[in-house]
Amino acid sequence: MNSKKAQNLKQPKVFYLACFTSVCERFGFYVLSFLLVLYMKNVYNLTDTMAFALFAVFTALVYVTPAIGGYLADNIFGIRRSIIFGLLLEGVGLNLLAFPGKFFFVLGLAFIIIGVGFFKTGPTNLMARTYKENDPRIDSGFTLFYMSINIGSFLAPVAAGFVRLYYGWHAAFFTAALVLYFGLIGYFVLRGFAKHHDSPPGEKNISLKVWVGIFAGTIIAILVSVSLLTHIQIANVFFFVIAILIGLYFMFEIARSPKEEKLKILACLFLIITGMVFFILYFQLYESMTLFIERSVVHSIFGIPIPMTVFLGFNAFWIIALSPILAWLYEHLGKSGKDLAVTTKFPLGILITSLCFFVLVFGTYFTNVDMRISGGWILFSMFFYSLGELLISALGVAMVTRIVPKRMYGVMMGAWYLIACALASAVSGRVADLASVPEGVTDPAAILHIYSSAFLKMGIAGVVAAIVVFIVSPYIKKIAELD
Repeated sequence: MNSKKAQNLKQPKVFYLACFTSVCERFGFYVLSFLLVLYMKNVYNLTDTMAFALFAVFTALVYVTPAIGGYLADNIFGIRRSIIFGLLLEGVGLNLLAFPGKFFFVLGLAFIIIGVGFFKTGPTNLMARTYKENDPRIDSGFTLFYMSINIGSFLAPVAAGFVRLYYGWHAAFFTAALVLYFGLIGYFVLRGFAKHHDSPPGEKNISLKVWVGIFAGTIIAILVSVSLLTHIQIANVFFFVIAILIGLYFMFEIARSPKEEKLKILACLFLIITGMVFFILYFQLYESMTLFIERSVVHSIFGIPIPMTVFLGFNAFWIIALSPILAWLYEHLGKSGKDLAVTTKFPLGILITSLCFFVLVFGTYFTNVDMRISGGWILFSMFFYSLGELLISALGVAMVTRIVPKRMYGVMMGAWYLIACALASAVSGRVADLASVPEGVTDPAAILHIYSSAFLKMGIAGVVAAIVVFIVSPYIKKIAELD
């Protein structure tokens, strides 16, 4: 490859800022995510169903707020300011979790929810603004970005497991907060890379009135989040009301857009709904699969004892291992005009993810005398889980940049997180209930049967959903004008 072609395939400088800040942010966030269900059960003695429900509410809120944060970044606050604000709020939230007590627990979760809302769409929004239309680097760039942030996701369960084991739950949360602050420092070091790539409001000073509105809105949002975290049934109603409002907004956008844009927005919304099916399965790692590993898996690899949360890091391990391969494959196929359309990658991702659950079911037939399966089955199942994730989650924001008008990047990325992720999270808690172990059930064989039955149902549901999307995808590809 000559130097000119190599230069053309080189990622923009914003890529490095986006990767560094996201690695730190994901580390802090996933320390909490990997520990949350275990923390609620071990410290607050919640039932499986209650732990799943609270985790689902927290995660759903985490993905609701980026829809609002994306709008603020594009139209009022600026992308770079949103990144700073988000990292700061998440760090404070993790600091609050480092203090014992339910008050600090709920308040800390609320700070993190709002912090994620400000931060989440920022790095990818900046990246999207640096690529030209039909840029051949888009899929590989977002795949490499996804790989890099999974370094944080891989280190999080390892650090969380060992810090919790030797120093306790709250030390793990404090460690996560320090990494968030390190990411904030890194942003200021690299901020020059983002110059001239911000949204119009971010390129100029904003008035005192806007600052007051942002601070007041943040306080109100934190209080609302606290209320929803403590009233789960109301929270579930809230998610669907928000979804209806977002749906009405898109109806407005579709009505006022030119004909060619109308079809592209509709195609994008269909792919977002497809992503929702994937994320219902994806969130099982933090809910039903977490407790399955805790109860029915031998906590060792090659005879070496390891903390339970390290098994959750296998997901990020495979992401890091597979991302460069897929990035190379996308570029190679793209240059020859043979790359699969995103409308094909999405259902393929669901199908591959479903194989993860079938592997776990198969593994339950090979137990030791304590009715536990080898940790190798988790490593094997995570291969399919992670490959499916790369085909959908890693390309979700890239899909947005390919289809929707540039003026809708931030909002549509927020919609990706709201519909595909937030609503999926709300539903995932109910799906996880298939694997809930009733209070008083202690027989390891009975527990293993509950998980095996639940994972079989999840796998079958995923296969059915993938087939439906495969059938519809050619029509979506046509109206979206995707090559």
